[in-house]
Amino acid sequence: MLNKGIKRVLILGGGPSKIGQENELDNASFETALLLQKRHIKAFIVDNNPFSLTASAIQNKYVYTIEVNVKNVKQIIKNVRPDAIIATLGGLKAINVAQSLVTSGFLKEYNIQLLGMNDKALKMINNPYNIKRVIRTVNEPVVPSDIVSSEHEAFSIVREIGFPVIVKSIAAHENTHRQICQNSESLSDALVEGFNNSSVNKCAIEKSVVGYKQIEMVGVRDSEDTKILISGLEDIDPVGIHSGDSIVVAPIQTLTDPEYQALRNATFKIMEFLQVVGSCHVEFALDSSDGNYFITKINLNYNRNMALVERATGYPLQYVTTLLYLGVNLREVELPAEYHRLTAIIEPTIDHVVVKMPVWPFENVKNADEHLNTIMKSVGSTVGVGRSVEEAMLKALRSSQFSPKDILPSMREISNDELISQLIHPQINRFLVLIEAIRRGYQVEDLTELTKIDQFYFYKLKQLLITEEKIINHPLKLETIEAAHQNGFGDGMMSETWDVPIDYIKKLSMQAKSVPTYKMIEPSAGEFDENILSFYSSYEIENESSQFSSKTALVIGRGGNKLGPNTAADYYTAEILIQLREVGYKTIIINNNPNSLSLNPNLSDKRYIEPIQLGDILNIIRTEKPVRVFVPGNRHYLMKEIKKNQNLNVQILPPDQETGVMLPKKVTYALNFFVTQQSSYFITTEKLINNKSNGDINFITNYQIPFFINDDQLAKDIKISKNCISKSNWIGLVQILFNKEDGMYEYVGIRPLRLTETIFMSHATGINWIRELVKFYTNKLDEVELKNNINKLKVSKVFNMQANFPFKQLRINKKYGDSSQEVGARISFNEIK
Repeated sequence: MLNKGIKRVLILGGGPSKIGQENELDNASFETALLLQKRHIKAFIVDNNPFSLTASAIQNKYVYTIEVNVKNVKQIIKNVRPDAIIATLGGLKAINVAQSLVTSGFLKEYNIQLLGMNDKALKMINNPYNIKRVIRTVNEPVVPSDIVSSEHEAFSIVREIGFPVIVKSIAAHENTHRQICQNSESLSDALVEGFNNSSVNKCAIEKSVVGYKQIEMVGVRDSEDTKILISGLEDIDPVGIHSGDSIVVAPIQTLTDPEYQALRNATFKIMEFLQVVGSCHVEFALDSSDGNYFITKINLNYNRNMALVERATGYPLQYVTTLLYLGVNLREVELPAEYHRLTAIIEPTIDHVVVKMPVWPFENVKNADEHLNTIMKSVGSTVGVGRSVEEAMLKALRSSQFSPKDILPSMREISNDELISQLIHPQINRFLVLIEAIRRGYQVEDLTELTKIDQFYFYKLKQLLITEEKIINHPLKLETIEAAHQNGFGDGMMSETWDVPIDYIKKLSMQAKSVPTYKMIEPSAGEFDENILSFYSSYEIENESSQFSSKTALVIGRGGNKLGPNTAADYYTAEILIQLREVGYKTIIINNNPNSLSLNPNLSDKRYIEPIQLGDILNIIRTEKPVRVFVPGNRHYLMKEIKKNQNLNVQILPPDQETGVMLPKKVTYALNFFVTQQSSYFITTEKLINNKSNGDINFITNYQIPFFINDDQLAKDIKISKNCISKSNWIGLVQILFNKEDGMYEYVGIRPLRLTETIFMSHATGINWIRELVKFYTNKLDEVELKNNINKLKVSKVFNMQANFPFKQLRINKKYGDSSQEVGARISFNEIK
């Protein structure tokens, strides 16, 4: 029954991004906010993440830019008086806040509904004891475990169940990991950390099921108890490696039908018992020797694997979930016109394979432990989509390497001793280690024994090696190109291996009739007539994609999440898509990050989930013939090669300026300008705060707008800045750097305004500077209007943005880092007194 009384909904945001949480929460919140507004429900949000697109989609007066905590949320509720709150889109922090509000009776006092879960379900989240009780109540198998509040109790339990065991905090202050303990010493260490991280000073001790298969199920249920399974996910890596660090495959490849149905039924039993209204994600540990399993985790809050399921199936999971929250039943759900009317009620069937490959931060964090275990370390992921496991697997690997040249790395130099060590104790390059082990002749049975990875996947890797050998030994043969394409190898790899131009490979591909065709990602495997414009490439006869428009702008996404600009870059990309639409372009995005904002179907007219590599990009350009190409971030090789191969209007944003400019080592503040061919417009001052207190520009990760300076000095600085700009011929958003030391002010350098600071300045000034850049580079900028808007600027608040680092989650004894190590940021402001 429709909840007609709901007129105002408060969404609890996820806060700054971190390991385990990138843009998937904001993506889901954005979807929910748009749908609420469409149904004439006022959406409010509390979040201090400066890179939240949801905050941009909601009216400013409904956005609360403060930390998500109990005190702040209570005050907002008193002011706003919402009819309901949604806590499932804000990660563990939002859940903890909701638990406190329910237990204290605050929501009841103010007659507020908690959408997406009832009290029984809420009490279970992040509480192993309650999870175990739920699982036992529905007669499903649970891993032997108990709750302890002292080391003495813990050792008593271990004497009963034996080592190895897993230790996890109860009611943790933040997302925490499950520590595997093989002996008494490691157990003692884990307990100290576990008790410290628990708000109730308790830990769960459970029997280890390390080595079991990791299987995940995602389903939805409505208030009438109609349930459907959206998808199953299979982690290639066994229990013992965090699921966030595992290679994941959809649909499930290695279970028998009875095993699959047992897990599906168990998922439904959990959803029915908890009376879930919305989506539910259940994790299992399955013993492949006998098919027995344990339920290990139940998630009702949106997470990265729910996002993966949406990308893999094309099923609009969060859209449907939001309607279920509002009391609409599955049979009543009305989807947008591009979907078949029965899509919401029918379990998805997919005729392709999706493989997710993790991305790690160790390129920028050199002293972290690169071994994979129960501590999640990946900062993002990429996906490959293909018609076979081999094709999807290799496309995912290519996507995760971040090389536009499409060169596959090799582990040929590793010694046999080190190879065996890494097979037993996997590190972040373990996929390449597995390939190298097969290359050296290791038997599949032995590899499965060492790694606990199903034999099925080693046979798939063998097929990739056979194809690689064919490429090396039979160059420039048409049958070689055909085999390479069928197994996911890119034109760029063949071009590099054979040392010939990529255009020549394209010409040979035409002769071999091995040209890419594009298949739609939709949830009925072609059974229904749907028009969901998300595509992946393969090499088949039928092509489902053609040129979308004669006025198309192609945006090349950033790919998997990395440290540095991180989630800000994805927000920036999403804003470019929004603004291109505003100035009249049809928009197409190519990206391969399953958690990306830019792949949200509300933001673009068409989407390609493909590797961000030259060959794949050129194939899409040949199909779509865009009149403009936008590349967020300075990717010089890609730009150079695209311009070389196509006569295109290609633009980097933020604008790529002169190269070879030496930036200063010491800087304390900046003046930001918008520069056109005719004029330079001063916008604001900005304080650049250095964590190491030595002024080194690389360690500036905190910012303040405005930087307070007297009028006379400001006038001098503006004059110096404009003179410098006129000599540089730079355009777009330009930052002039100054250093203040011992009362002296000195000009020290010039640079393009970084994308993180562009977003920050948009918050501080109330002007969307990404919009102004897009208008400028599409010849739509009204300079008179821009000048008037800048002249009207009156900054009445002091805005601060502070970087967030991953060191605590990576167990590194370090508090601050440089700008290449940022994982997110938080924003705050104070009134100017």
